[in-house]
Amino acid sequence: MAINPIEKQATVERKMPPVLELIRGNIIKYGNPLALKGSEISAWAKGLNLPKTGDLLFYTGGEYQLLPYIDSLVKTMTVMDPNSATFSALLGIRNIVNKTGLAPEKIYASLLAQDKDRFNAVSYKAARILQSLGYDLCYSGEDELYSGALLYELGYWDDLAEYGNRVTKVFKESQAKTIVCLSPHAAEVIKIIYPKFGVHHDLEVKTFVQLVWEQRDKLPKLDTKESVVIHDSCRLARDLGITEEIRDILMAMGVEFKEPYRNRTWTTCCGGPNKFMFPELSHTIAERRVVELQDTGADLILTSCPYCLSSLKGGINTKNKDGIADLIEFLYKGIVG
Repeated sequence: MAINPIEKQATVERKMPPVLELIRGNIIKYGNPLALKGSEISAWAKGLNLPKTGDLLFYTGGEYQLLPYIDSLVKTMTVMDPNSATFSALLGIRNIVNKTGLAPEKIYASLLAQDKDRFNAVSYKAARILQSLGYDLCYSGEDELYSGALLYELGYWDDLAEYGNRVTKVFKESQAKTIVCLSPHAAEVIKIIYPKFGVHHDLEVKTFVQLVWEQRDKLPKLDTKESVVIHDSCRLARDLGITEEIRDILMAMGVEFKEPYRNRTWTTCCGGPNKFMFPELSHTIAERRVVELQDTGADLILTSCPYCLSSLKGGINTKNKDGIADLIEFLYKGIVG
């Protein structure tokens, strides 16, 4: 008897690459893709004494803090087959290592992680900028959970609803009315994707860019001859519709900026979404986007997304690693630093 192709497809077990299963498992069990402890994710806030409750919840989702580790894991994948015995052995010791509360991939990645200080400092700088503009922030500290954006982006939709409810429970404990997301990936998931999967909350979701834009009249003029070129994040521009706000902020500060040929909602991808599946292709896309941006003749590439910052930094000429910055880093120098 012939087997219906649809029935046959349904009986085939879906097998995902080990590194993706690793990330999924960590998010569900530990609350972030690389099993970092809450104390490690929130270490950036030491000394700020942010309350855990208030009207405006400052949300990092751990994304800037995690990127150096994720980048290290991706670099490992380019020299080690994720399906190889060696890589499998790294994952295979999970059951043993978990008894000590550690995760093997975290240990391995941390040996290679670079730029940890820089990426950790971005969250601190963002908080200080918002405080200087008059915002009173609260922060969940060690209880903060990753948004689960990768569960959605990598196709683990069955897990997203349950995990999203865990995240929103922490939000509710803050008693906040508004949440400000540093990463556009987190903002998109919390604002647009959660409701589609039955995860509901009463928070108004805003991005860091929006809060700065709302107080742009308070921004100081910058005495700089350095020109910048704006790289629009796909999530920020296409999904959240935020493009002109960045330009208004720069104009309010008297900063000259240039536009690449592909900008706003027609922006070129940074290559970040391909990292876990096709790391070498991701690097090629990043290199090409960097060329597009540098062709404008600008001195500095500006972006507003942790993944764009990481990907484009990896695609930039090794002699010019300082040629790219996050908007948060750029504003901090003029407002606080």
